[in-house]
Amino acid sequence: MRLNMPISERERSVPADQRLVSATDTRGIITYCNDLFVEVSGYSREELIGSPHNLVRHPHMPAAVYAHMWEYLQAGKSWMGIVQNRCKNGDHYWVSAYVTPILDGGRVVGYESVRMRATPEQVRRAQALYARLNRGQPAAPLSEKLGVLARFLLLPVLAAVLGPALWLAGHAGAGIALLALLGLGQALVTMAFVKRAMLKVAMAAPKAFPASWWRAPTPTTAARWRVCSWR
Repeated sequence: MRLNMPISERERSVPADQRLVSATDTRGIITYCNDLFVEVSGYSREELIGSPHNLVRHPHMPAAVYAHMWEYLQAGKSWMGIVQNRCKNGDHYWVSAYVTPILDGGRVVGYESVRMRATPEQVRRAQALYARLNRGQPAAPLSEKLGVLARFLLLPVLAAVLGPALWLAGHAGAGIALLALLGLGQALVTMAFVKRAMLKVAMAAPKAFPASWWRAPTPTTAARWRVCSWR
């Protein structure tokens, strides 16, 4: 993996309402970059065009993240992730990146990356994840895996245990009611999880959704999504 040094540990701010946009060919060579990418990266347009996109790769980024990205892109899929990039002078900036294949006649001819400023919560979680990966540890700690299992298995397990118990105790009506309530609860939990995931994708990559579906959140709504988010 390319190692770009030195680094300054200083963070450069990305405007919240703007996007850094770049495009590459299938080898990752930059073919286009917008003015904001030029400004934030600290490189001139002439330095960027024709250079590999890993020119801005930060050494703190795990190789596994980019391997995952290329696996998706080479399969014709879009990829999303939180990325720390390095500026020419060694500063860094955090972005939420949405990378998509560019198709011409059904053939992938390049890739487009649209990046927006990552939120403090996204940065905090990405830093913790990338630190684990750089230490050779699993991406998700055991506590998080257990939390996900509990989220989706707790209600079904309760239904499997308490429903038959009430039935055998002669409370068939209560058993049926309990099964129905727990089933409804599980459905609501799953729907809420899917909705939060879809909204996070829409906030980071509105182009991926029809205009009729996507609506930019108000500050209050966005704050509520961040509070409710489990990841």
